[in-house]
Amino acid sequence: MLIVSDTSPLIWLSKIGKIDLLKKLYGEVIIPEEVYKEAVERGLQEGFSDALVVKECVEQGWIKVLKLDDGGVKLCQRMMEHAFEIHLGEVQAIILAREMGALLLMDESCGRAFAEAWGLRVKGTLHVILKALREELLDKDRVREAVLQLVEKGFRIEPRLLARILKEIEGSDLQYKL
Repeated sequence: MLIVSDTSPLIWLSKIGKIDLLKKLYGEVIIPEEVYKEAVERGLQEGFSDALVVKECVEQGWIKVLKLDDGGVKLCQRMMEHAFEIHLGEVQAIILAREMGALLLMDESCGRAFAEAWGLRVKGTLHVILKALREELLDKDRVREAVLQLVEKGFRIEPRLLARILKEIEGSDLQYKL
């Protein structure tokens, strides 16, 4: 399955030491240039250790950085003129996912809504962690720990949704499409 990722899933999974789940679940991940700039270049400038982790994954070759073609660049410019609430990296990821027919990994609600309006399948960081449980890459304890680490590090999630997810992890009856 082809995957295109926005910046936030890469950063959050790196922060909790679980970025390798992307490789295990999907083989390779495609990111646009702006996502690389946000996650790695700006992250290194600001001294974030997760930027080094993402950079290493790119150097290993399983996270691939793609440049938009001329048509994609023009579409991106038009989208940025009208979609003020989403950022350049999100727009580039949406365009790449659409061009490639790929699943899009994105956490930000405005970007997700925009992508879904375009008919894209969109999942987030929590989906990756819960998929690892479904595919038996992580056990219940590791998944619960990962979800709680995300929250501890600042990942925003509604308390009711968090409670339901934690309850479902215990029962391994995962129903949410995150």
